[in-house]
Amino acid sequence: MQDKLKKVAHLLLSALMALVLFFYATTTNYKNSISASKPVKQVTESETYTHTLSNVPIEIKYDSEKYFISGFSSTVSVALTSSNRVILQRETDEATRTFLVSADLSNLTSGTHTVDLVTSNLPTGVKAKLNPENITVKIGKKVSKNYAVQGIVTNNQLAEGYSLSKVTVNVSSVKVTTDEDTMSHIERIEAVVPDADELSDDFSGTATIQAVDNKGNVLPVVLSQDDATLQATIVKTK
Repeated sequence: MQDKLKKVAHLLLSALMALVLFFYATTTNYKNSISASKPVKQVTESETYTHTLSNVPIEIKYDSEKYFISGFSSTVSVALTSSNRVILQRETDEATRTFLVSADLSNLTSGTHTVDLVTSNLPTGVKAKLNPENITVKIGKKVSKNYAVQGIVTNNQLAEGYSLSKVTVNVSSVKVTTDEDTMSHIERIEAVVPDADELSDDFSGTATIQAVDNKGNVLPVVLSQDDATLQATIVKTK
C-alpha cells in the first residue's frame, strides 16, 4: 500500500513540475515576443564641428555726426560650433554669412570705454565664442580742420654723399577729421614714402598722407585725401 502511495505521489510531483516548466516556458516566449515587437531605440551621438574665423568685422553703433571714435580693433576672431556641418559651412563663408558682431556705443559720451561685443542673427544650433569678448574705444567730440601738406624725405632715406635740395607734393592741403583731443596734438600733416631708400637721383612716387604729433607719432584721423604724388630733387654733396 505504501509503495502505491509513493508511486502516486511521484506521479503527482512529476505532473506538477511539468506544469511549472510549461508555464515558465510559455511566459518567457510571450515576453520575448513582446520585446521583439517593440521598436529598438538607437542612441546615436551627434558629432560637433568647430571652425574659427579671423578678421570678422565689428559693426560699431554710435552717433557719427556728433562723435569720432578711435583706438579700437575693427575686427575680431569668432569660433563657431555646430552639429550641422552644412549650416556651419554657410556661416564660415563671408558671402553667405548671416551672423553679425557689433558693439553699441549709442548711450556713451566722450571718454575711453570698454564695451562688450555681441553676436546676432546666429542660425539655430550654431554657437559663437568671440576673442576678444570686448573692445576699448576712445570717444570724442567730432571736429574738422584744413591743414597744409608737407612733403617729407628724411636724411636716412638718402644715399651717403647726397642731400635733399627740394621736395614738392601735388596736394596743397587736406581736410582733417578727428576728435578734439587728437586735433590739439597734431603737429603737421606730412606726405611720406616709407619704402624710399638710398636715394641718389631725383625721385617721384606716391606718398602716404598722415597726421603726426611733435614726436612723429601717427595720429588717428580721417583725411579728405590719403595719398599724393611726391617729387624730390636730390643733389650730390661731395
